[in-house]
Amino acid sequence: MNNKDMNAGQLLKQANQLKRVGKLDKAIALYHQVIEINPNFTWAYNNLGDAFVKQGNIDNAVAFYSQSLKNNSNSAWLYYCLGEALAKQGDLETAVKYLQKAIDTKPNFYKFYNSLGQVLTEQGNFDEAIANYQKATELNSEVAHSYLGCCLCYMYKKELDQAQNYLLLAIKFSPKNEQIKLYSDFFKILDELKAKIESGLGKDIFSFIDNSPSQKKHSLSYHQYFSKILKLVSFYEPISTYKSLRKFPNLDKFHFCISEVTLPGMNYLGVLKSLHAFLQPENYVEIGVETGKSFRLSNSSKISVGIDPKPRLEFSIAPYAKIFPITSDEFFQNYDLSKELEGSKIDFAFIDGLHIFEQALQDFINIEKYSYKNTVVCFHDTLPLDEITSRHDRVTGFWSGDVWKVVPILKQYRPELEIFTIPTKPTGLTIVTNLNPDSTFISDHYDKIINEYMNKEWVDNYDLRYAMLSVTRNSWNEIVRKLNWVKEDDFKNREL
Repeated sequence: MNNKDMNAGQLLKQANQLKRVGKLDKAIALYHQVIEINPNFTWAYNNLGDAFVKQGNIDNAVAFYSQSLKNNSNSAWLYYCLGEALAKQGDLETAVKYLQKAIDTKPNFYKFYNSLGQVLTEQGNFDEAIANYQKATELNSEVAHSYLGCCLCYMYKKELDQAQNYLLLAIKFSPKNEQIKLYSDFFKILDELKAKIESGLGKDIFSFIDNSPSQKKHSLSYHQYFSKILKLVSFYEPISTYKSLRKFPNLDKFHFCISEVTLPGMNYLGVLKSLHAFLQPENYVEIGVETGKSFRLSNSSKISVGIDPKPRLEFSIAPYAKIFPITSDEFFQNYDLSKELEGSKIDFAFIDGLHIFEQALQDFINIEKYSYKNTVVCFHDTLPLDEITSRHDRVTGFWSGDVWKVVPILKQYRPELEIFTIPTKPTGLTIVTNLNPDSTFISDHYDKIINEYMNKEWVDNYDLRYAMLSVTRNSWNEIVRKLNWVKEDDFKNREL
């Protein structure tokens, strides 16, 4: 081994250690140094891809995983890493091809089959997914997630008895796993709701989720099917002995599980993380910091401003980040956001406050005053599961509120805005761009708009609801396609 290779190997070890402890920027810099020393060092490209995945920069990860395969096309693990990254990027068809190549290269490794099962599940190829999960369990009988994958597929296929059988196997091998416990609670609540409804109403009104084969049942899409299951909650509400369904034990977990099942792909934190990596905003504003789990994703920004009357930070944040423990209305009345951003306009903002549409709309009005065309604003909780969890007044533990109303309001009164909603768990994420700080129409007509939408009814029809909320696919490729124009200007004209 020559000095060049020794230096590259030593640097790779240092970079790997930095990656393990979460110092990703330093690790990435060292990996680049390794590649400069030895452009053919396969694992430098692969580990650089790993670091970009951890950072949320999926596009860069795919690029470096691809380069690693050019240097070594015989590694099953490299095929696997690229397939996983492509799946995160939303290119499921290509992901399947690379995961299959990993299996062809090393056919006796259970993890490859499990990952392929997950991608096939997202594609809706449930029978093929089940076959791959079952192969994973043949190779390793204690893989709880493969049993859970089968459970999920059978739930999609509307075969709940089979789903429960696989869930029991998952519980056997991983009884403390939080996701498995979530599915277990789902079935417990499902059975309890059915029993309470039958007891309270004295008649069978839940036969529409009967597990027996029927053409009517199997003609439903799985979204329609789970919408019907959710109606059990609304059937139970009138006969409930609880003044608020928030007191119904584990009902929130029932709703969380429905969200897991019906909204596959990245959760909202994963989308936000990738947005930070893609946009590289110099500043970031968040309304509704709470524990800081989303606010901490802004650590790469030069300036981060968080607003929350009662922050309960459970996560570390950058030392230069500012948190104002007041309401958003108080903040905008008493502070000049432009000064807090050191003379710049907002690059990226996240509105996740009170879960009621009138406050979310007011927050948008205030944010837009400090925006420019390329500002990206995200609203959380814009894709509720059902009518009960989307009410203005909270009656359930799992609650998205009626923030969803902001989307049709902006579409109706600000048609020049670019708006789309990502169906990401648990309750969706809407992205708004093409802002105009000089627009005053909504603020001028705020009371009229609020009165108009306060009693706007929940749209029960799945297709109409998704059209109203401009729902796109939960695919990173699709998100990037819709936001590429923002990057074209590279945040120019951000100065006030």
